Amino acid sequence: MKLLLNYENIESEINDQLQKLKMLSIFANDKNIAAEIGKCVAQIHSCEINQNKLPLIDAKWATNLIRKNKACECKNEIISALEFMEDIECHDPDGSIRPKCNRFIAWNIENSNWQSDYESGHFGSYAWDIMAIINHANDPEFSDAFLGGYMHFGGKKAPLVALYANLYYAQAAEAAISGDFSEIIQTTRELMERQIFDTELISSETINRLHIKTYRTC
Repeated sequence: MKLLLNYENIESEINDQLQKLKMLSIFANDKNIAAEIGKCVAQIHSCEINQNKLPLIDAKWATNLIRKNKACECKNEIISALEFMEDIECHDPDGSIRPKCNRFIAWNIENSNWQSDYESGHFGSYAWDIMAIINHANDPEFSDAFLGGYMHFGGKKAPLVALYANLYYAQAAEAAISGDFSEIIQTTRELMERQIFDTELISSETINRLHIKTYRTC
C-alpha cells in the first residue's frame, strides 16, 4: 500500500508541474519565464519512477521514425549518424558504458507541446527532454536561462556529449514528423564527414558558467 501511495504522489507531482508548464510559453522571450520552465522540468525529472509502462522515447525511437518515413531519401545517412551519436552518448572515451538515467519527459515532440498528463506521457533520457525543449525554442538566450533554472533547482547535469547527442535525436525526430529533411541532412553530412556537431543553441559561456562537462556525468 505504501508503494501505491508513493506512486500516486509522484503522478500527482508530475501532473501539477505539467499544469504549470501549460501556462508558460517557451517563446515568451523572458528569462524569468525560461528559468521557471527549467524549474518545473527539473521537478519532473526528480521523480523516481521504478515501475513504468510509458512509451520509451530514445535514439531507437527516432531511428524507427526515419525508417518508416517514405519521403526520406537520406535514410541510411541519418540512421548511421543516429547510431554514431548513440554510441558516443553511451560510452566514455575509455570504452566503459555510461548508466542510463530515464525520467518522465515533459515535452511531447509529437505534437510540439507539453505532455497533457502523466497517463498519456512518455519516458526517456532527461537529456532528450532538455534538448527537445531547447531545440524547439531555438534561442540561445532561452537556453541559457532555461538551463540555469534547471540546474539551480536540482536538475540532473548531463555531460555536453549527451546533450549534443540528444539534440541530434530530437532534430531527426522532428524532421521525420514534419517531413522536412533539409536541415537534418546538412547537419548529418557535416557530422559524418567531420565528426563534429556544431550548434549555437548552447553558448560556450553557458557551458562554462554551468560547469557542463564534456564527458563525465556529475
